[in-house]
Amino acid sequence: MIIKYKNGAFTKEDDFDYVIISDIELDKNMALHYFKKIEMERLDLLIIKCRPDTIKLFSDFILKLSLSIKNKYLIGCVNIYSKNAYDFSKAHNDNLYSDRSNILNINIKLIKNDFRVGYARIDIKNKNRIGLKSYISLILKRGTILKYALIGISGIVVNELILYSLYPHFGKILSILPAIELSIIYNFVMNNKFTFKGKGMFFKRLGKYNFFNLLGYGVNLLIYYFAIFENVNIYLSDFMGILVAFVITYSTASLLVW
Repeated sequence: MIIKYKNGAFTKEDDFDYVIISDIELDKNMALHYFKKIEMERLDLLIIKCRPDTIKLFSDFILKLSLSIKNKYLIGCVNIYSKNAYDFSKAHNDNLYSDRSNILNINIKLIKNDFRVGYARIDIKNKNRIGLKSYISLILKRGTILKYALIGISGIVVNELILYSLYPHFGKILSILPAIELSIIYNFVMNNKFTFKGKGMFFKRLGKYNFFNLLGYGVNLLIYYFAIFENVNIYLSDFMGILVAFVITYSTASLLVW
């Protein structure tokens, strides 16, 4: 459903102030209400969310986490765009009149380019969803989780190399401490530059990242010892601990550090 608006009235012309792209049918009064809201608040994008179900709430959270976006939501069953946002999308070869995965990509671009975004809710259920293939592709191609995981793996190599070089001088007990700390610093520098592309607050971010990673290591050890106490295989115990630690460190990095 597409509705255009200009100078306080509906229009069918290509010259418009705002345009609604909707998955649901809106009556004229409701459409006019939302047009006035986006106009009054001088927004470039108004995302109107339908009544969510559990799957959508979870998928939205994972998507925001993987893209390191803290906005309330990234796509609604109703999306309203200003002419400014429309022209920006057109300049980037994006078509607003398309499927939900494309609309989601457009909204993400607008959010990341600091367009003025507002939010609203509507008490209507909407069954339309983004296809699983497009959803996973977006997370892997545009998200941060894959880069974060790869840097984490390289950090393990750094940890082992430092441990190898320090072991002859400091022994089994002490050599692991600087190896852990230096690998955390390495991971932070790499993630700050390539994964999250942080600007400013370097040492403040480093402090928070260090804290949450040490917390992750602590949880890793707790799960490991608890699992082996319950007679779980040591390799499975270690994997379980690493997995939970990864969830903690990545979630906090994406939502709290950057």
